[in-house]
Amino acid sequence: MPNPNQKILRFTQENSKIAAAALGFLSAVFLILAFSPYSKWFLVFLGMIPYFFFVFQSQSPKKTAWFGFFHMNFFVWMGFYWIAFVATNFGGLPWIVGKLVLLAYSLVGEIQFLAFALFTYYWIKKRGKLAVLDVLFLPAAYVALDYLNPKLFPNTLGLVLYPWLSVVQIVEWTGVYFLTYWIVLTNLVLFLLFLKPVQSVCTKKQLSVLLSACFIVFGVAHFWGTHRIAELKVIEKKYFKPFRVSVIQANIGDLDKLASENGFGPAIKRVLDTYHDMTVATVKSFKPELVIWPETAYPYLYSHMMDLHSNQTGAAKDQWIADLIKETNTPLYFGTYSMLGSRDYNSAFLVAPPFNLLGMYRKTILLAFGEYVPLGPFSDLVQKEIPSIADFGRGQGATTIDFKGIHLAPQICYEGIFPEHSRDGVKLGADLLLNITNDSWFGEGSEPWLHLLLTVFRSIELRRPMIRGTNTGVSVAVDLTGKTTAQTTLFEKQIFEQVIQVPASDGGRINTFYLKVGEWFAKACFLVFFAVFFILFFYPWLKVCFLKKKTRGRSRRHS
Repeated sequence: MPNPNQKILRFTQENSKIAAAALGFLSAVFLILAFSPYSKWFLVFLGMIPYFFFVFQSQSPKKTAWFGFFHMNFFVWMGFYWIAFVATNFGGLPWIVGKLVLLAYSLVGEIQFLAFALFTYYWIKKRGKLAVLDVLFLPAAYVALDYLNPKLFPNTLGLVLYPWLSVVQIVEWTGVYFLTYWIVLTNLVLFLLFLKPVQSVCTKKQLSVLLSACFIVFGVAHFWGTHRIAELKVIEKKYFKPFRVSVIQANIGDLDKLASENGFGPAIKRVLDTYHDMTVATVKSFKPELVIWPETAYPYLYSHMMDLHSNQTGAAKDQWIADLIKETNTPLYFGTYSMLGSRDYNSAFLVAPPFNLLGMYRKTILLAFGEYVPLGPFSDLVQKEIPSIADFGRGQGATTIDFKGIHLAPQICYEGIFPEHSRDGVKLGADLLLNITNDSWFGEGSEPWLHLLLTVFRSIELRRPMIRGTNTGVSVAVDLTGKTTAQTTLFEKQIFEQVIQVPASDGGRINTFYLKVGEWFAKACFLVFFAVFFILFFYPWLKVCFLKKKTRGRSRRHS
């Protein structure tokens, strides 16, 4: 007989779709509010409870699929609504087409929610009753599916804990997916403990122990992280040196930026005058060691006088940079375009007085549908219809630039959200992560804040400070604890002047466990998920097939 304290959760045929939509919406709202810019991070510990509530009571895979579909779509519509804005304002598409682009993205962008709902449904059917090991396994399955999903923006749930800075220090050992696991586990245990579904055979004592384990993990992470932050401050004080930088956040609007890049004279003059005047102003008042301009700030091709033809035709005007360097007598790191063969590249150059090229970098990880079209034979057709989509070449990967004994790891925009790219730079000896970005295309919505959130974790994972210079915000300085020590505001013209601390000796160059092994926790979850999935779902089928084949072989021999 069922335990009288357990609840048999059921929805009727008539209200199942309404329930799927309502609970999917509620769960998505909680999770979105946990992310930047809202940062109500505590809601992430409740956001999956409505999710589990529906999946556990679902009576068919079809209903479960509908729920997962509603959930992932609501999540994308509320969290990535700015995709429609980009398609309309940057891509020049009609309003309705922009909405269709958002709709298309919502079908695949966060598909781990749909996949996990179906997997959990079939897992319950297969197992019948969930024991403690099942409860521990399901969050690992979520992490595996989340990690496998090739997202445009890898926004795993653990990221929302960034405001709890002491806890997120643990990612230098585990990676952020470790936090995702314990978030999902906390949600699942709270659901089982308080709603008591009939599918669980876990006792109240067992669930209380699991919930206590969740509290202990976050508690230990908090106390260890607090100690680690203090320890890092001592290291910073002992082994680091000051580095004066000025970031020029020129706040060039989309129209001026597009017009200048397309050769419109007045717009080019406005862009160059803005950067010139702000650079001269900060050199006079702050005397930085390095001035930083954001991604594609300089609207011409740049070749450092190595492409005479482009300079003669006006496609490049390298002399303008040479004159500015001479006037300010200050090194300049700036985003621009370069050409290699017949391909254009999104690039960055570091030029020092009198006119020496100290280093350059070509962007390697390109933004799909912004810098290239990943549609194979249809790419040319799409780029012909939407000429605002670039067709950049790919650089050769991470590199470092030596500047006054400081090894800079250049990264352009989107590359900062992918840990592997920053890991490769630090493995090459980087002391400072130098990210330049242009988020003007995304408007004043949540994207700049999500982009920032995804980027700052590199400083915690790798224990390297970061400077992030943007066109329209948010420009930040990040120390090796991951704390943003200063930041600008969105869509304001600002000179971001900072004295940051960078490693001055090997004692300040910390080689973290994450640097050495990367996303080991997420990969371990995937291996466990794959092994269990194979054993429970495919092995019995393969065993039956093998026995049938063996039986047929015996029949032939006897005949």
